[in-house]
Amino acid sequence: MILSAPPNLDRTASGPSKEVVATLQQLAQVLNLQRGVNSDIEVYGGYVWDLDDKSERQWCLQWLGRTFEWATKNWMANELDEWERVAEMASKLTSELCGKGSSGAVQRRVPLWRHNGDPLLVGGIAVHEPSFVHADVGCKTWGAAILLARRIARQSIDISMFRRCVELGSGTGLLGLAAGCALRDVEGAIVTMTDYLPALIQAARKGAQSNGLLDNGAVVPMRMDWFEMAQQIAALSENQGLQARGAISLPTANYLDAVDRDATAAGNEWEGRVEPTLGAEESKGAFDLVIAADVLYEIEHCYVIALLANHLLATTKPSVGWDGVSYITPRFILTTPLRSTHWREVAAFEAEMAATPTMRLVSRDDTTRADDLNSWISGICDKHSVTVLENDQNLARAIDEDDDDLLVYRTYIYERC
Repeated sequence: MILSAPPNLDRTASGPSKEVVATLQQLAQVLNLQRGVNSDIEVYGGYVWDLDDKSERQWCLQWLGRTFEWATKNWMANELDEWERVAEMASKLTSELCGKGSSGAVQRRVPLWRHNGDPLLVGGIAVHEPSFVHADVGCKTWGAAILLARRIARQSIDISMFRRCVELGSGTGLLGLAAGCALRDVEGAIVTMTDYLPALIQAARKGAQSNGLLDNGAVVPMRMDWFEMAQQIAALSENQGLQARGAISLPTANYLDAVDRDATAAGNEWEGRVEPTLGAEESKGAFDLVIAADVLYEIEHCYVIALLANHLLATTKPSVGWDGVSYITPRFILTTPLRSTHWREVAAFEAEMAATPTMRLVSRDDTTRADDLNSWISGICDKHSVTVLENDQNLARAIDEDDDDLLVYRTYIYERC
């Protein structure tokens, strides 16, 4: 039976009540749905919190705090497993309600659509977000990745002609996974997802596994340290200017505390697995598509990203199609938010790319996630003369989330020249 109020916490109980357990399970389901994850387990009874109401959300946090204290004290007294499970549930739910900074690792599903409104992957792309402790700012799926992933999925940015794609700074992996899904049926296509932190490389691996992209080799997670790669590129180059640029200093405010950087890199081991590292020599000109989202956090990133894109991209090579010989021009695609605090970084990146003679800017556009999504929806409805997406609950959720994101995003497309 659904309760009209949160259950009381009986201090004399020998074990947690069914009502308390059911209330925790109801809350877990609500949070799962907010992340696009549907549960096959039906929960009966308990109290259902209205998390959209700020007062009730605060009340929920207070109740969770008391529940954690209640369960922990009882577990310490009699070591009953049921008390421990309740304490763990209350702790995890509290962390998620308090925001990503205090949350543990979670899985979410991000819906993406093809150009005609069909889902790119039924149920959405499964993304594994590690804890803030292990991944810092990389623990969250940011809006730039969502925007660029949507455009790739619906082919408003068409990547179907490319076979060798690499993503810089994959983070939770949405963009690379979307590219992998978009190229799933393209013979010989491989998406290499790269990051520096072991927790994020593991997140990419889990995401690829969950979306059926790992075992068939469609997605390959690898480690890449941008600044280590820059030094390797400089060592390979006979150009003194490039050697000087290769000696880019580490940013003062880096991904992890600088003191932890070398310790994290040592062994590159996470959960007992050592991930392969992408080096400068084998990666030179190895890719016909480079993609990245929200990677311009520090001024040093702006210099090194331009250097890496130029190094990784192949020269124009012929490709035989049904209509004879055509040419694939390698491309570099990047989406970044235009944060008021990061105009200096954006300007530095644009200047660095403009100064790269072997790359030219094809297009640059600014939009919000909401404007981009609404424009596509209008186009679908106009073309089909009906609202083909009117019953899509994932779309309704995406519209709500987009309305909360007021950032403007800039997308650049560069190509080899």
